[in-house]
Amino acid sequence: MAAFICVSTNHLNLFVPVMALIVGAHFFPLASLFQVPIYYITGTLLCLLATITMLTFPVKIIIKDHQIMAWWVSVGFGSALILWGTGVIVCLKGFRLLSIAQHGDENSKISTRL
Repeated sequence: MAAFICVSTNHLNLFVPVMALIVGAHFFPLASLFQVPIYYITGTLLCLLATITMLTFPVKIIIKDHQIMAWWVSVGFGSALILWGTGVIVCLKGFRLLSIAQHGDENSKISTRL
């Protein structure tokens, strides 16, 4: 829908920042639903990245004969870093909880043997 609106209004340059805003906004209800506080930070960072980029960066940069979509590159790479960082943090937290659960099971087995 966002792509259709951006193309229809002849503002395709807004597509990547708008998508970052949409993806960022969807993390807020997920944080509440799944009780994962880091999702609030992820959603905030994605929305801030898109907003700050649109307010401060030029849409395009021309280097020699090459046109670079500055908004797309900065929001794309920034979003990737934010999302990969979130994934690593959630994964590490999951491994820690799994370790706690496994050690808890071992402790209960030992206590039942005694």
